[in-house]
Amino acid sequence: MTIGVVGLDLNVSNIAFVADNKAGLLPFAENVPTYQKEIRQLQRKLERSKRANNPTNFHPDFQAKKGRKTITKKGTNIKGRRKWNNSKTYCQTAAKKRELERKKTSYAKSQNRKIVNEILRYGKDIKTENVSVKGWQKRYGKAIGAKSPGFVQSELKRKVESTNGSFQKFSTRKTALSQTHLNGERIKKSLSERVHRDNSGFRMHRDLFSAYLSRHINDEDNLLVQSAQQEWKRSEPILKAAWQEFQINRKQVSVSESRLSHSPSERFALKSGEFSQIAVLCKQNRATS
Repeated sequence: MTIGVVGLDLNVSNIAFVADNKAGLLPFAENVPTYQKEIRQLQRKLERSKRANNPTNFHPDFQAKKGRKTITKKGTNIKGRRKWNNSKTYCQTAAKKRELERKKTSYAKSQNRKIVNEILRYGKDIKTENVSVKGWQKRYGKAIGAKSPGFVQSELKRKVESTNGSFQKFSTRKTALSQTHLNGERIKKSLSERVHRDNSGFRMHRDLFSAYLSRHINDEDNLLVQSAQQEWKRSEPILKAAWQEFQINRKQVSVSESRLSHSPSERFALKSGEFSQIAVLCKQNRATS
């Protein structure tokens, strides 16, 4: 691991890093299968089975207006502790759903560990904004579950501290790096603006520029503007190369995804031998219920 300062900018779907002689914009959990369609099908199957085997645990169906149409809506669960009867098919379906979710999580962690190792190749003194991933979950629940940015953040901290490095988190409100220009001036921009147009005349990817400024935050959470200005001329080509590489990779991923969307190999089928112990588990569950 090279001794050096690495500035980070953590986002919902990617992480930007800027080191002494390297920068990058790395997407979380890249090329990880989400099994979204399969999980939704299994969830609907579980709901149908639960309602069929436990009719007294639900309120009756009712008529409701949807625009000009009248539709039938399913009754919700009756509150309170009630006995639930789950069939053997229900247990098997639930096990398949758990296995898909386990695979999705395992793939995501494997890919995100590669991101952590890539960043730590260039330095062990990490500086990053003190963002709340839990707060993001309220707004970007599905994306957070699929990409696991919190895992990357905690894994970076664990590995850095185990190698006697430093992991500094600074206040987002005090620094506001996404709004800050190279001369220290702050101008608000919307979240949809992914390109930073500095009042000095250059353009840079928003996350990469924030990661660059992170390198120049001191222990009191203040931006050292003069230091950032002095180093910019040397660092600008590095950041531009990282931005260009990110754009090329994103185009390649979008092309490959469009091809896969029409391929039968996209469909996922669970192997028959993966759940050989399901029947035994179901019997045990029925015996204890």
